[in-house]
Amino acid sequence: MSMLAVLFMVLWQALGQHTTTINRIQQRIADLEQRLEENPAVSSQLLEQQLQQLQANQRDLDDRIGRMAQQQAERIERNQSLRQQARPAEDFDPFQSFRLEPSR
Repeated sequence: MSMLAVLFMVLWQALGQHTTTINRIQQRIADLEQRLEENPAVSSQLLEQQLQQLQANQRDLDDRIGRMAQQQAERIERNQSLRQQARPAEDFDPFQSFRLEPSR
């Protein structure tokens, strides 16, 4: 259960960073559009280059978030597997070899 809480927190933080980055990108786009309106001499090519760079950054962030989530899920799975291996078998009796069989 605690591992799920950790996973949730990691994903929540990644989502927060993702949202912050999107907001910054939207602000940069709005600033570029405002400059374009104020100064018609601003090249539309520059605006296109900026947009392409922002889109590339967005894809990189999406990839990083996906890798982080996958790594966290793998850690949880590995920890659960280790816990199951560490549990003694329910039917295992460590004293079975010491029991004496009745002689015939």
